[in-house]
Amino acid sequence: MEALDRQILDWIASRSDNAALREQFRHAQVIRRDYMRTGFFIYFELPESTLPLTNVIRPLCPDIRSPLLFDGAGTAVFFKAGKLHYLEIYARGGFFPEHIEEFELLEPA
Repeated sequence: MEALDRQILDWIASRSDNAALREQFRHAQVIRRDYMRTGFFIYFELPESTLPLTNVIRPLCPDIRSPLLFDGAGTAVFFKAGKLHYLEIYARGGFFPEHIEEFELLEPA
């Protein structure tokens, strides 16, 4: 898992009071990472023993600031059958570099 992906999941988990969500994020393994030039779709696999979330939740997801991003970026997580399915990272205002090391995660605007 890329440092950006892990830090985003950790950021979301640290602000959630849902223990099942934190557990899913802790054990998530990347199975596919699609680069779209304006961001990423990162798909996850969880252990078969993972219990699905029992309630629909909309966790707080961070914005991204970096000198490499013209207008910053946003993030969102998506679930399928109560389990983490994918993370979307999207540029606001165009291009998102394929590799980014200098960034800051912020409360969404």
